[in-house]
Amino acid sequence: MAGTVYDALVGILDETFQVEPEMIRADATLADMDLDSLAAAELAAIVQDRFGVKVTGQEVGKGSTLRDVAAVIDGRIDGRTDAHEASAAAACQ
Repeated sequence: MAGTVYDALVGILDETFQVEPEMIRADATLADMDLDSLAAAELAAIVQDRFGVKVTGQEVGKGSTLRDVAAVIDGRIDGRTDAHEASAAAACQ
């Protein structure tokens, strides 16, 4: 799990959703942090704005752990980077 994505999510949960710091753990679900489905949808929108990647409601649903959400975002960022690098390399040939 990339620290930067995880750390950014911790900051979002603390600052935007006022989740108590002791409740924010990698293995805690969004439900464990008292976030409902509306908050999960808002988190998905924030993720898209902050990281430039889309996540589904299921991926950031109440049953998703913070670790799960960070891994999904990392995967999307890595995929986007790989696709961008492949496109740039093809353009140079």
